[in-house]
Amino acid sequence: MFEIGRLFSHKPDHPMNSVAAARDLLNALDESKPAAALSEIAGWANSLAGTDGFACDDRFLIVAEIEANGNRVAATVFQDYLRHIHMRDQEQRTLYESLHGYWSAVVGAYERCILDHQAGAAAAARFTSHLALAIARAIRASEHAERMSQLRYIGSGAELWESPCRLFTYAEKMEVDQLAIVVHEHEVHSNIRAELLCMAGMSLAALHELPPEQVELAGRILGRFAVSFSWSTEPLPDCNFVLDLAAGAAPRQRRPDESASPTKRYFGGGPALPKLAEIVGLVEMDLLADEARFGKEFSQAQIVSVIHHLLIYLGSSPPQRRFERNAVTAAVPIIHGFAAIAPRVTTLDAGSNAKLDDDLNIEQRKQSGVQLAAEAPDSEPEVWTIRDRSEWGVGVEVPQRMGAWAEPGVLCAVRIDETSPWWVGIIRRVEASEFGRVRCGLWIMSKRPIATHLRAIGSETNKASNWETSSGGFKYTYLRALLLPDGVKAHERPVMLIERKAIWIGEIYEIMAGEHTRHVRLTELIEEGADYMRVGFSWMTLAAT
Repeated sequence: MFEIGRLFSHKPDHPMNSVAAARDLLNALDESKPAAALSEIAGWANSLAGTDGFACDDRFLIVAEIEANGNRVAATVFQDYLRHIHMRDQEQRTLYESLHGYWSAVVGAYERCILDHQAGAAAAARFTSHLALAIARAIRASEHAERMSQLRYIGSGAELWESPCRLFTYAEKMEVDQLAIVVHEHEVHSNIRAELLCMAGMSLAALHELPPEQVELAGRILGRFAVSFSWSTEPLPDCNFVLDLAAGAAPRQRRPDESASPTKRYFGGGPALPKLAEIVGLVEMDLLADEARFGKEFSQAQIVSVIHHLLIYLGSSPPQRRFERNAVTAAVPIIHGFAAIAPRVTTLDAGSNAKLDDDLNIEQRKQSGVQLAAEAPDSEPEVWTIRDRSEWGVGVEVPQRMGAWAEPGVLCAVRIDETSPWWVGIIRRVEASEFGRVRCGLWIMSKRPIATHLRAIGSETNKASNWETSSGGFKYTYLRALLLPDGVKAHERPVMLIERKAIWIGEIYEIMAGEHTRHVRLTELIEEGADYMRVGFSWMTLAAT
């Protein structure tokens, strides 16, 4: 029913003092330059949050109108950002700032609605029906702001968690934290706790170790499965993480002797973890439905890589640093990519009088000149600076105007000194500052890698030698590979790197190394990187045909 009192109420001194006025101003925006338009929309949200005199429900409806228009423009800007995601230049920075600024402004605008409700401002009672939705949208926007910082590898400020913790505390007080709501039109039901847990998962999952596309994929996966996380006000066994609402700080791993507190909330992967593992199984059997793939831009290998990562970092025993790091300062050459690495490490060629045993040790009796293909390095090394080292890790600083290719998941090799071999590793961590300084953490996978080629044999029932072409010949598929004799095994099986191509788990390959033929079966896709796939394999003995 229309309230007589509202007929004589004064409108606040703001251009967007009604939904209709907001709609007119938003429709008048020039969207030919989406990033600039999004920044202007963020300006309206900030202005609305800072203006007094709005009734609670009116402010909420206007903020919702701003967000509806902003989300549409943000989707366009974000697609531009994804297309530019591998560059660290001014254009990427501009796109990032417009997106991060927008989501931060949305947080502030919705939080002002909630603060007014807490203070008993005008129309607080009418706004109560919107309260859960406003809190959920504010926390969702906080998660999007954090995701943008993760995508740029600049980290999230300590203040990021102050608002979500404050909002969730109020949601619990008002008993709406588990109320089923549709946060945005055409979405499935969620609740405030699930939105908070999605953000917590993003914070805990070491996303600085993932390539940028996979950071975005991780956010989408967590958005779907965070609702299944465990949750408790007590430190239960399956709740190995803790969030202190009073501290307003990021969640952390629970200490073994963690004591309960009225402001602490405990959570863990819980039922979500087996559900994620089930997705991996469906992908490996090529049974994952299109609508369940989190977006057509992601490959099945990327889905597997990200879920493996989430299972590790959100599981009951997240990784801990195993080796002490020692400070050191030295200039080192570094290269990246299969094409640059393969010619510089030990190479086994077809026809050489070498034998490869099950532990990837080489027995070489004499050198042969037979090679599968002659290769030359396709790029010169860059010289970076080591800042610290451990047994299997190297921390480096990237000089200005170098390392434009450096991001998590990139295959690289480093040489500690002129007499040492090239070590093969993966960039596992990137930390970038707003001042342009970039530091990387390298995981060294092998200090004595072996470069070779694989030839696809097919399966035991469908060998490639049976695939006769119309010309009467046979067409084989060849892959470059890096064997890792001293690498960490996967489920007690050896691991190798192969160049990124379409493969099928269970396929059999012949290792083109020496005159002693060896066959392997690919048993597990562990990770997909920029130009490689890390796979587990087992040795095969094929029956003669």
